[in-house]
Amino acid sequence: MEFTKIIIQSYQTEKSYALQNSANPKYAFVVDPEATKHDIKLAFFSIYGHKPVAVSTQLKKPTHVRSGTMKPGFSKLTKIAYITLAKGTKLVADDTENTKVAAPATESSIVNTSANENVVKKEVKTAKKTTNVSKASKKEVSAEAKK
Repeated sequence: MEFTKIIIQSYQTEKSYALQNSANPKYAFVVDPEATKHDIKLAFFSIYGHKPVAVSTQLKKPTHVRSGTMKPGFSKLTKIAYITLAKGTKLVADDTENTKVAAPATESSIVNTSANENVVKKEVKTAKKTTNVSKASKKEVSAEAKK
């Protein structure tokens, strides 16, 4: 199983947000239901560059969903992994796509460089040009474009 396909997305709820801001930060991720705890540890280490202290998993079984027809529907089977990091270590989100691991607060001189090398920052510059163009000049431009 590929590491990029094990961790699907982060799982944001009130409970997971409260666990992130505790003394021992725990982060919740939706993972592949067939992934083991060892696979999740390896995938987290390869993606974020930091070894988790513990991983606990929870299965959310399919439940009945009202579909408005005679045949009831079911939700999907999901597996949630709660990953515990070392004390004082937190994941810092730079962009919506990229996250990196911050150094522990007690060891500010030690920086994990392997985690910073895996992060690729994307800079997008947008230049908006606003010009006042009369209707006559717009017609001339569109006539030239048609030719």
